[in-house]
Amino acid sequence: MDIQITLKYIGYARKSSEDNKERQAASLPEQLYALEGIKAKHNLSVIEVLQESKSAHKAGREIFNTMLEDIEMGKANAILTWHPNRLCRNPLDAGRIIYLMDEGKLIEIRTPSRSYRDNSDDKFFLSLEFGISKKDSDDKSIVVERGLEKKARDGWRPGVAPQGYLNDKTTESGFRKILTDPERFPFAVKIFELFHAGIPAVEIHRIAKDEWHFTTRQKKRLGGKPLSLSMIYAILTNPFYCGKFEYPVGSGKWYEGQHEKAVSEEMFNEIQVKLGRRSQYKLKHHEYAYTALMRCSFCDSGIVAEQKWQCICTNCKLKFSLTKNNRDKCTGCGTLIEEMVKPKLLHYIYYRCGRKKDPACRERAIRIDGLEQQIDEKLSQVEISPLFMDWAIRQIHKMNDKGRDFREDAIEGIKRAHDACRAKLDNLLKLKISPANSDGSLLSDEKYREEKTTLEQELKNIQQQLGNVDERMIQANNDTVKAFNFVTRAKEKFAGNDLKVRRDIFMGLGLHLKLQNKTVLFDSPKYIMTLKKMKEEAPVIAERVAPEKEVVMKPQMEQKFASIPAVLRGQELRLAYEIMQLLSSIT
Repeated sequence: MDIQITLKYIGYARKSSEDNKERQAASLPEQLYALEGIKAKHNLSVIEVLQESKSAHKAGREIFNTMLEDIEMGKANAILTWHPNRLCRNPLDAGRIIYLMDEGKLIEIRTPSRSYRDNSDDKFFLSLEFGISKKDSDDKSIVVERGLEKKARDGWRPGVAPQGYLNDKTTESGFRKILTDPERFPFAVKIFELFHAGIPAVEIHRIAKDEWHFTTRQKKRLGGKPLSLSMIYAILTNPFYCGKFEYPVGSGKWYEGQHEKAVSEEMFNEIQVKLGRRSQYKLKHHEYAYTALMRCSFCDSGIVAEQKWQCICTNCKLKFSLTKNNRDKCTGCGTLIEEMVKPKLLHYIYYRCGRKKDPACRERAIRIDGLEQQIDEKLSQVEISPLFMDWAIRQIHKMNDKGRDFREDAIEGIKRAHDACRAKLDNLLKLKISPANSDGSLLSDEKYREEKTTLEQELKNIQQQLGNVDERMIQANNDTVKAFNFVTRAKEKFAGNDLKVRRDIFMGLGLHLKLQNKTVLFDSPKYIMTLKKMKEEAPVIAERVAPEKEVVMKPQMEQKFASIPAVLRGQELRLAYEIMQLLSSIT
C-alpha cells in the first residue's frame, strides 16, 4: 500500500547581489509574487518563505544553509523556488541538494515551469540545470574579467575610487572614468604636500579633523566620518595618487592611470622612503631606459640597472643608505626619518655589470646622468641643422631625377641581356634535339648539362637585377628623407622624457655597446664617422638659425652648403645610405 507523504514547502527567493539594490530591487518582489501564485493555484502547504541577497557563485549563504538544515531535520521536505539557478550556482551546494534527494529527505523542488522529484530522470534534469547555471556563471565571470582588464589597460582602475576621487556613474558601463572629487581632492593634494614638507602624519590627522573638518565620502551605510590616522597613511602609501595602479592587486601588473594625479611620482617615491617600513608600496616596477643594451667589456656579463636612496640626517648630518634592512632610521643616531624635519633625500640610478659570468668583476658602475651625458655628446657628432637637411633632401631628389634617363637605359640594357640569354637557351635545346646530333657528335649530354646550367644561372642573375628597380629606388629615397629627419632631431628628442624614444636612439648609436671604466664604447656605425668628418670640414652644416631669420638666411646658407667639398663629391648620397642602416631600429 502506497504511503501518502504530506509535502511541507519552504519558499526560497534570492537576488544575486547584496550591494546592487537599486538595479535589482524588483527581483525579490517578482519572485515572491510568482511563488505566492503557485501556492494558491496548487493549494500548497508552505511553512516558511525565505529570501536573501547573496551571490550563489560560492558556498556559504547563511539563509540557504539554514533552509537545508531544516530539511535535514525534517521540518520541511520540499522547496518552492522561482528557478533552480536561484538555489545554487556552485557544485558544492548542488551536490548537497541532490544528496538530500537521494536520502529521501527532499521530496520535491517545484518551480513555475515544472517540478523535480526524487527519480533518476528528474534528478538528471535538475543536475543539468545546476550545471547550466554554473556554466553561465563561469562565462559571465570570464566576460567581466576581460572587460575589467581592458578598462585597466585603458588607464581606468576598476573598483571604488579612493578618497579625493569619484566613480563616474553617468557614462555607459564599461566606459566609466574616475573623476576628481571637487570637495576632497584639494585636501588629498595638501596631505602629500604637508608630509613632504616634514609635517608628521599625526599632525596632519589633527589638521584634517580640526581645521579642515574633512569627512569621508558619504555612502548608503558608510562614510561621513573624519579621516582616521590609518586612512592618512593609506592615502600616503597608495600609488593611485601618483598615477599608477596594480590590477588585480598582488598580480604584479602595473598600469598608468588616466586620472588626474594628486602628487608627482618623484614626490610620492620620496614619501615612501620617509615612511620606511610603514609603506607597503614596493618600488619594483621602475622602468629603466638602457637595460639589456650593453655588456661589460671585462667579463661580457649584461649591464643591469639599480636605484639607490640615501638620506642626510637632520640631527647628526650623517648621509646613510636606505636598504632592505634599514628603511626608516638613521644608522648613526637612530632617528626615524618620519620624525626628521625636512630630511634631504637623494635618489640615484646606476648602471653596473651584472657579474653573472664573473662574480668578482671589478667594472665600476656609472650613474645615469654620466651615461646620458656621453649619449648626448655622441648625438652632437651627428646633429645637422634643419636648413641643411631640407637642402640636402632637395639635392638628392634632383640627382635622382637627373639619373632617371640613365636608369631607364640601364633597364633596357638588362632586358636585352635577358632576351639574349633566353635565345641562347632555346638554341642550345634545338641543337641538342636536332637529327644531326642524334649520335651526340655535335653536343654531348655532359656538355649540354654544363652549358644549360651556366645559362640558367646567368638568366636568374639578370632577372634579379631587373626586378623591382623603380620600387627599390623610391623606397631608398623615402628612407633617406626619414634618415635626415632623424639625425636632425635625435638630440632634441633625446632631451625629452619618453624612455622608449631614448632607448631607441641609444640602440641606434651602436650594435655592440660595451661599458669599460665607466665609459661607453659605442662601436659607432660608419655614418657617425662620415658626419663627423663632414662637420669638421664644414661646421656650417650644423649651424642653427633662429626661426625668424630663416627666410633671410636661407639663400646664403644654401650657397655655403653647395660649396662644401664633401657634398660636391656626392657624399650626401652615400651618407644617406649609411644612415638608413640606423633607421631600421629607430622608426
